[in-house]
Amino acid sequence: MEQEVKDMRLELQFDLDKPEINLDYRRLILSWLKASLTRCNQGKYYERYFGGTEQKDYSFTVLLGRAKFTREKIYLPEPKMKVIFSADNRHKTGLIFYSSFLGMKNNHYPLPEGNAMTLRRVSQKREQLINESTIYFQTCLGNGLCIREHDRETNRDRFITYKDSDFREKAIEILKYQASMAGFPESILEDLSIEPVQCKKVLVYFYKRYIDVSVGIFKMHGNPDVLQYFYEAGMCSKKSAGFGQVNILRQGEAGDE
Repeated sequence: MEQEVKDMRLELQFDLDKPEINLDYRRLILSWLKASLTRCNQGKYYERYFGGTEQKDYSFTVLLGRAKFTREKIYLPEPKMKVIFSADNRHKTGLIFYSSFLGMKNNHYPLPEGNAMTLRRVSQKREQLINESTIYFQTCLGNGLCIREHDRETNRDRFITYKDSDFREKAIEILKYQASMAGFPESILEDLSIEPVQCKKVLVYFYKRYIDVSVGIFKMHGNPDVLQYFYEAGMCSKKSAGFGQVNILRQGEAGDE
């Protein structure tokens, strides 16, 4: 595996006009990502990522520091924030977004309520190469695993957490679908498994409603290339909207050296 080509994890550092941000901040980052692609190469890649229902091979996490959350907005200790952007780069997703981010540097991007965000720095972070079939991962700070089950008859969503009896079943169902859509053959997905280790359920405000997600440590087993893909592109529902980004804690079974 050519690690330097196949993955990309970037840290984006922003200045804000005000030391606060909307409670639905993931939505604001999505808007900024769309704007960055619109302005990159005359919008050549916008339709590829935002024009349809094609799976997006990236995830992001928003880091707000020691922020104070209220019902209306989030107050920050200083007018700054960071975004960790991670992508599987087999189809040049990471390089495309990296180029678009560079084009947005020092661009004053307006936000609601008279605020604005300005990208000041883009730096590449070190990624890990997975070479074991068992990994222990932790959801990134400010992130979580979102497992959504949609009922087409009622048009209602159910958000499943590690506390639910069908968590493993629904999570694997989504993960196998995502891996299949990414081009992995079904034959190497048969032994894919996920197990909560030390987790908790949290409520997250997203698109004007609260949803349940799971945060903490999970154990996952599967083909190392598939696990690498999930590490780079994110995993489970809404992974391209601010959920599903993880860090690797260790590889191999607990107790192995």
